[in-house]
Amino acid sequence: MLRQVTTMALAAALMGTVTAAAQRGRGRRAPVDPEQPRVSLRDLDRIVPKLQSPNPDEVREAIDLLSVIDRPEVVPPLAELLRAGQPDAITDRALEALRGLAAPESIEVLTEFLHHRRVAARRRAYQALAAIDDPRIPRLLERGLRDSDRSVRGAAALALGEIGARQSLDILFRAFERGVVEAAIAIGKLGDAAAIERYGEFLGREPLGVMLSGYREFLGRRDIPHDSKKAIVERLGEVAGVMVRRFLGEYLASLPERTRNRQIRELKVLLQETIARIPEEATGTRVAPATEQGGAS
Repeated sequence: MLRQVTTMALAAALMGTVTAAAQRGRGRRAPVDPEQPRVSLRDLDRIVPKLQSPNPDEVREAIDLLSVIDRPEVVPPLAELLRAGQPDAITDRALEALRGLAAPESIEVLTEFLHHRRVAARRRAYQALAAIDDPRIPRLLERGLRDSDRSVRGAAALALGEIGARQSLDILFRAFERGVVEAAIAIGKLGDAAAIERYGEFLGREPLGVMLSGYREFLGRRDIPHDSKKAIVERLGEVAGVMVRRFLGEYLASLPERTRNRQIRELKVLLQETIARIPEEATGTRVAPATEQGGAS
């Protein structure tokens, strides 16, 4: 049942996994909220003692104020707070604060929380790491693909795709084979033409909705050759079915209505012809494995 994940569900998961990184565009700070309190590094000595308050509201306020300062100097007091052991709500708020800061200085403490007893804390630690622009991050995120919880594994896979970790492509394929369905999206974001053929071998073995989530990423990329995109369309035309027909129709609608680009025009013709061959109603079409159909080449 878990493996019958729809494309819509995967897209929703993607939105929730790397929100901080997306807001900043990998390194750009999110817009400042004019209603946030005006604080700066000069206020650090006033704010940090509140982290030790027995009043949870004061601790939460201090965490939020440190987030507003948005400087790496606030990482050490937040790390000390986390290491001291806190109620779940405070721990989660501090991890979210580190996620928003996206500072390499927080990598050490976040790595410690990759082994936390709570799934939510581990997931937040991975999400916070994914927001940081640092060469150590891909290897740390790869650890999440082996986590005992499927939501953490999925979050790690999606994050690897979002940060562009092409060096992690092989391990993402292995994770996909082990049932991490969110790896389909990451593979679609990272893979080259050879990866498309490798990905196509899963047709008939993995749920079609999952496969289409990866193909959507491949087809939406400008760096994928048009010949490879045509091969995807042809392979999906062999699969057929209402879901494929709808998917190809959406892709056709996303292409420019008029273009001088000969390759795009040829792709549109192929899409129109392929869609026309697929019945509008379900016919019980069997999905044949790539080896049976001769692959996508």
